[in-house]
Amino acid sequence: MHAYSRHRPRCPLALTIGMNLAGGATAAVQRTRGTGGDGSGKALQAVLDEAVREGAPGALAQSRTPHRTLNLSSGVADLVTRRPPRADMKFRIASITKTFVATVILQLVAERRLRLDDTVAEVIPGVVEGNGYQPDKITMRMLLDHTSGVADYTQNPRIEEIAISDPRHDFTLRELAEAGLEYPPDFPPGTSWRYSDTDYALLGMVIQSVTGRTYVHEITKRIIRPLHLRSTYFPGTNPRIRGPHLNGYTPVQEGDPTRLRDTTEVNTTFARASGDLISTVGDLDRFDSALLAGRLLPGRLLRAMLRPVPGSQPYPGSDMFRYGLGTVIATTPCGVKVYGNGGTLDGWETWMGATRGGRHAMSFVFTTDAVNQVQLTTQAVIAEYCPDAAAGTQAHAAP
Repeated sequence: MHAYSRHRPRCPLALTIGMNLAGGATAAVQRTRGTGGDGSGKALQAVLDEAVREGAPGALAQSRTPHRTLNLSSGVADLVTRRPPRADMKFRIASITKTFVATVILQLVAERRLRLDDTVAEVIPGVVEGNGYQPDKITMRMLLDHTSGVADYTQNPRIEEIAISDPRHDFTLRELAEAGLEYPPDFPPGTSWRYSDTDYALLGMVIQSVTGRTYVHEITKRIIRPLHLRSTYFPGTNPRIRGPHLNGYTPVQEGDPTRLRDTTEVNTTFARASGDLISTVGDLDRFDSALLAGRLLPGRLLRAMLRPVPGSQPYPGSDMFRYGLGTVIATTPCGVKVYGNGGTLDGWETWMGATRGGRHAMSFVFTTDAVNQVQLTTQAVIAEYCPDAAAGTQAHAAP
């Protein structure tokens, strides 16, 4: 399945590990601050344990409210040392990166340096052209919410071929965009919805065109440093994750979680501006809380960011999720709305979400892309925000 936010280049790495996870799960619960707060974490812990039973070597989550920070884990951080996962461990956040990019785009709108109705023909002329595209009709809003119709570059086998043959290759945003634009539009601009990583490669180019600096520079200056996200950074072509980190694993054979390959070390420039950030559960909670509290955007633009696109379905098979401007909106069975994003990269499945005002946030990572992302994300969100309904999560999960 070409799941939402999945970057497909499967760069083969040297370490292949066969394993049987049956009975191998461990769990640890830590309270890092205070003892009160809403929720014991038992329902969310059960989801992490389920992810490990399904084949994830490890699972880690942090739940944060004004009263307490709760860290939960299951399994192991890596299959060699078998250390337990810890909240300070970094991981690749995949398409949660898009929310950082979207925030900077909307900040430029707030500064009147860009408008949501500006077109790619106006802002990045000469990039989107030919092959049936209408650059004078594709707006910034359409790139942000995936209604542009621009084809997804991850379907182009050339990107995977380059990533495999030259693991050090430094993909440029233009190179990625052109790989998508080799395909005709999926639909006329603004007439439908389809997830496309090319949209965010183009938005990375927009940031550079408007500011004269890279999206990496602008996100670091505008978000990472002001919020003191000390464990969040762009690795560039460096395949390693610096400092304490989780290891990610992908199946040797698709669909078989019993034999996994370590995919931790990989050059992720094939996911520039759409999935290349590294972070921690704590930093993601801090970022999403600040965003939802209105600390990064004025109210009118935050409301626009959180407005769902009718018919959008970022998690195939689930009607609980809709897409906004670089955000995923989850409407839970108990009526709580959660705003954030999720992602999949070879070896990783991730989520970040918070309520309006940012007072209740929860982020998690599963250290494989072999488990059911739609079902487990659904279960985790319900467990965190509707603990009384968590027992009925299966009824809301995609088959």
